Amino acid sequence: MLTSKGTIQGYNGVAAVDKKHQIIVEAQAFGEGQEHHTLKPILEGIQARYDRLGISEDVLGDQVIVTADTGFSNEDNNLYLKENRINAYIPDNAFRSRDKKFANQKEKYGKRHQDTKVGVKQVIPSSEFKLNQKNKTCICPAGNLMWLKDEATKRNGDKKFAFEGRLTDCRSCPLKYDCMRNPDSPNDRSGHGRQVSFTINKGKSATEWMKKRVDSQFGKKVYGHRMSVVEPVFGNIGTNKGLNRFSLRSKAKIQGQWLLFSLVHNIEKIMNYGQMRGI
Repeated sequence: MLTSKGTIQGYNGVAAVDKKHQIIVEAQAFGEGQEHHTLKPILEGIQARYDRLGISEDVLGDQVIVTADTGFSNEDNNLYLKENRINAYIPDNAFRSRDKKFANQKEKYGKRHQDTKVGVKQVIPSSEFKLNQKNKTCICPAGNLMWLKDEATKRNGDKKFAFEGRLTDCRSCPLKYDCMRNPDSPNDRSGHGRQVSFTINKGKSATEWMKKRVDSQFGKKVYGHRMSVVEPVFGNIGTNKGLNRFSLRSKAKIQGQWLLFSLVHNIEKIMNYGQMRGI
């Protein structure tokens, strides 16, 4: 798994939890660092389980609302949810920047993760560069015209533009020490000027469909409950039960260990809060 601490040999436990009782309804272990590819197998596992137990043949229809964090947001997942008519709310990593309630967050608290990357210089962000979509031009913060390095159309129809500053402009620019991580790069003919890229969304992708859902008043209300639904479950298993890392090898054994801890969590919930009606 590729993690923030490098490449490790390990697995990640993923679980789906119901909002009302915090019972784990599906749990699987995966041996990859990224989470977005785990959404489909988890949802299919829920459907198969409910169908096998005779509870529901279409539990993922309009009967339930699915929420997940930004790690599960990408075009393929959103397209899967849209095509299968699954009532889901999964925000992208920029959803708070579109919310008026967080408009002054950066001014009040500063930028998140501003100095967390040790040894990586913070430079003027691409948002300070002026893009003209119609003319396909870009003006840098110093007022210089950049050249169009690359133009591409992504699979979902989005346009991507990549610009680079001219060597002569960046070489003598008074902002280059704030704008470039390597200010000496333009000094060499084989070097590069400042590079920025922009993705222009055409509004027809499944990601745009999901953005409209998440940005709606109902979507904000629904997603606001996610933290209080699933995080206490992981807190119980990780902190109270002590499963802060898996202790076995091979996916089959890890899957068994993850299911066992999920089962213990569910039994504890039933024991403390369940009711027996009749004997």
